Amino acid sequence: MGHAPEEESRVSLRRIFCCYSKLLPLGNLQSLSFKNLSLSLSFFIVGGITCILSLICALVLAYLDQRAERILHKAQGKTGEVIKVTDVKDFSLPLWLIFIICVCYYVAVFPFIGLGKVFFTEKFGFSSQAASAINSIVYVISAPMSPIFGILVDKTGKNIIWVLCAVVTTLAAHIMLAFTLWNPWIAMCLLGLSYSLLACALWPMVAFVVPEHQLGTAYGFMQSIQNLGLAIISIIAGMILDTRGYLFLEVFFIACVSLSLLSVVLLYVVNRARRGNLNYSARQREEIKLSHAE
Repeated sequence: MGHAPEEESRVSLRRIFCCYSKLLPLGNLQSLSFKNLSLSLSFFIVGGITCILSLICALVLAYLDQRAERILHKAQGKTGEVIKVTDVKDFSLPLWLIFIICVCYYVAVFPFIGLGKVFFTEKFGFSSQAASAINSIVYVISAPMSPIFGILVDKTGKNIIWVLCAVVTTLAAHIMLAFTLWNPWIAMCLLGLSYSLLACALWPMVAFVVPEHQLGTAYGFMQSIQNLGLAIISIIAGMILDTRGYLFLEVFFIACVSLSLLSVVLLYVVNRARRGNLNYSARQREEIKLSHAE
């Protein structure tokens, strides 16, 4: 998945921060025992080892990619077209709608999780430990469910329908958190499932609407505007929380997800009008692939 490295890095940093903040509850270094210092050092050693393993995997992948290109003579099939930043102006309407879906969806997930611990403590009366547990359940669910949903999307196709299901489920989760006192574990589990499903269905669609030589530009631009959106919305979310409270903040997140939902519907309409392949079944895509091979 195109989103995976950044999200896993974000999760790792959040976990390190939480652990470190618990070791330094009052910012008093003198209160730390040797045991706590050792534990803190262990966290950073584990983080460093993880980064080194990630680097090794990246180097191995680069070697395997070059080897495959040499053995399979991939260079012979290249068109000679080069990547240019100006390719952005040639992006199609469906691709821009995918960008909008991406930004409007993720700004209602990551900033919410960043502010979620206090939300669960204040509204539902959770202890600090329980609030941390429920706040991290989205990532806990995502770990095992992402590959399962990935297989499901690969086997069935219909990417737009799966994205629609994910966005609607996320919208329902935010509505439950905002306007009900139901057990928030229900809403957060739904959010974890929909978050996993959307990633598996949304990001691969870029490859269906962009020529191969523009894929790097498209994914890079998608990641850039997602990060820009997260930066801006995080500031806005903090301002809303400080001045209006959590109810207005949840309404704001609901509006963001609603805009994402509207974009999904527009993408479905545009794709259908242009006879696009974004919502093809896996069987239809396989038949088209075979016909091109012939």
